[in-house]
Amino acid sequence: MEKIILKAELRSGKGKEISKKIRREGKIPGVLYSPREKENTLLKVKKEDLFKLISTKRHAMITLEINEENKRDEHLAIIKDIQYDNLKKQIKHIDFYGVTLKEKIEVEIGIELVGTPVGIKDGGVLELDLREVEIKCLPSQIPDALSLDISQLKINEHITAGQLPLPEGIELITDPERIVVSVHPPTKIEEVVKEKEEVEEAVTGEVEGEEAKKAEEESPRKKE
Repeated sequence: MEKIILKAELRSGKGKEISKKIRREGKIPGVLYSPREKENTLLKVKKEDLFKLISTKRHAMITLEINEENKRDEHLAIIKDIQYDNLKKQIKHIDFYGVTLKEKIEVEIGIELVGTPVGIKDGGVLELDLREVEIKCLPSQIPDALSLDISQLKINEHITAGQLPLPEGIELITDPERIVVSVHPPTKIEEVVKEKEEVEEAVTGEVEGEEAKKAEEESPRKKE
């Protein structure tokens, strides 16, 4: 199994002003916690290192390498939560959850759709209802994503969470009846628009006809 290392530093104090200062330094404030530790560990990580990890190994088990002067501690952990600034679209804070190799944990995993449904080729409309599912497994078994082949999906068909192919050792926590993806019949928007255009053309034709008739009646008759 690949060892993924994320370097971090301890931070002292907490609060909005301290967090703002940390972010101005190009780092993200965070916390490491677990049921085996009495106190949470306040830390900070480099923004670029965190972005790289999130973009490639969002759900993977990582080794947090916490450095303090000449001391270095390593902790196995996963990313539990990421808090964003909705206005600036930036990460405000990150939570790490300490794990062990023998303890199963619950995590949310993204669903990766593979293929183009035959129903789409027949004019159907694809609808994705669930982008992530919750699973339970050992930290070493956490997949990057769950691949779902939807190429055989026809119009009026769907796939539920319970039909997702799960690797060995992984338990589904999400309701198995939840619909993940479906293909609906073609929308009737085009037909409605076409019908509306036909009605408008008919009304316009009638109006123009009435106006032409009225103009002809009001115009002076030619002398014989």
